[in-house]
Amino acid sequence: MKKEIKQIFNLKKFFTPKEKLKDKYIYKIETPSKIMLTNIYINWLHSINTKSNCPIYLNNDVIKDVPYGYVEQSTNVIPVLIEADNTCETYKAITQLVFNLTVPRQDIMQYFVQWQRYRKYWWSSITTTPSLFTLGEIMHEENTSTTQIFANLSCGFQAVENIYMATTPEQNKAHLKCTINLETALCTLLLDGILNQTKEGYLRLHTKVAPYKISFAVNCQDDRKKESLKELAMLLNSKLQSKYISNILPMFTIPFDDQINENLHLGVSYTAILSRETLDDGIFHLLSHSTMLKEQVHVVDFVKYAVLLCGR
Repeated sequence: MKKEIKQIFNLKKFFTPKEKLKDKYIYKIETPSKIMLTNIYINWLHSINTKSNCPIYLNNDVIKDVPYGYVEQSTNVIPVLIEADNTCETYKAITQLVFNLTVPRQDIMQYFVQWQRYRKYWWSSITTTPSLFTLGEIMHEENTSTTQIFANLSCGFQAVENIYMATTPEQNKAHLKCTINLETALCTLLLDGILNQTKEGYLRLHTKVAPYKISFAVNCQDDRKKESLKELAMLLNSKLQSKYISNILPMFTIPFDDQINENLHLGVSYTAILSRETLDDGIFHLLSHSTMLKEQVHVVDFVKYAVLLCGR
């Protein structure tokens, strides 16, 4: 897997070298990676909240009625730097997200089994390879049990989450803890995207975590009409942002094919292709990067349709 990890840091839009030290590299986490980290974090919080049938708190400062849960997280939830060794074959994962659950002691095994299933399902829901994740063997010790969730990548196994339970004989309550690292989550999903790239070079990322859901491309040789199409793209882009859909405008000065390729390499889910015909009838082609198939969409219906596509 070490050789494949190098490919992650070669994604220039996602990471750029910041500093080279004697035994390590420091990489700056660029905007697409930051957006992915934010998407992972939000999806993690949403999953924890929806799967818990009890109150969830942001800390454990006060005594609460059992059952209850609370989350722990690093001070800087979204990291800005990532450290790799001098061969870029391993990296440090230091930003933790932890979900703690306190339940009646007699119910702990039920919760332990249930949350293994919940957490595995969550990992499968944010990747384009749902069968990628598997549960490891449960390790039992006195009053504790531990298991892990692994990503079964084509280049090897990567542990992505630790699930731990503990009981105390003299207490009537027990504890469950689920821990992930944001850096590991980001790199695992990027590596899966790299290993499953399409022949067109599409970095295959799930829409839930992709940094940008929609981008644009202008296919027109007439300079005057091209300017009008660029203005239309900026207008549609603004409307998408008002619906909290993450999108990006390409460099319209580069050739049309290069605009498409940039979107593919960024893992953008869809590209709206505007042409001179769009100015006549309001219809453009929406290209799905996962299938490379196009569908016709009218500009009037686009924002509403984009909301459905992106699950907003």
